[in-house]
Amino acid sequence: MKLTPIQPQYSALFIDVDNTLLTFRPSSETALRKTFLAQGMNYEPTYFEVFYWIGEVLWSQQKRELISVQEIHDLIFPRLLQAIGLQGDSQEMTRLFHQLLHEEAVLEPEVTETLDYLSQRYRLYVASNGLMDMQRSRLKKAGILDYFSDLFVSDDIGAEKPSESFFLEAMRRSNTQPSDVLFIGDSISADMAGAARVAMDRCWYNRQGNPLPEALPLNHVIHRLGELKSFL
Repeated sequence: MKLTPIQPQYSALFIDVDNTLLTFRPSSETALRKTFLAQGMNYEPTYFEVFYWIGEVLWSQQKRELISVQEIHDLIFPRLLQAIGLQGDSQEMTRLFHQLLHEEAVLEPEVTETLDYLSQRYRLYVASNGLMDMQRSRLKKAGILDYFSDLFVSDDIGAEKPSESFFLEAMRRSNTQPSDVLFIGDSISADMAGAARVAMDRCWYNRQGNPLPEALPLNHVIHRLGELKSFL
């Protein structure tokens, strides 16, 4: 994979939320445990591993545009209960899980100091698949909501990453062109591939040290968010 040069100056940065600004795993584990306990159900830590694996499978399908975010929400608890052999009200558990997740937010390392730096130089926008109310609540809980000029979340945008429609609508709302924006995110298939569809520069937050993609050109790769300050 070749890295293409970073444009010297942007006017705006689009930044993903889950596993870029906020670490999703601990928040979702806490919300899942509270969901089971609120339903009067026994909770075992292994349930979360099953839940997380099911979620990974469903999200991989969403990133290939095979299912929607709403379908993930509809499917994950029925599949979890089936997998662990328990009876329960999957719809109520889904509702309760989302309600509890609103209140859970764990920052990725170096987020606050990096946003402090970037917000003095660029307009910052959230660009996330998910639910607007939930992402707004979690960002507020984490103390970083006020860094952002606007939030672009799929249920409000009316389209999901990696579709071109998501990125085009986000640019329309922010009054930007592809050349004005650098997209920063952790997902190759949703963030980087989606930005590439509209010729938007992209920075991969490779938080897990994964192999670089062969077929998708990237403008920059970072392993810590603080590295953004070295070129922005």
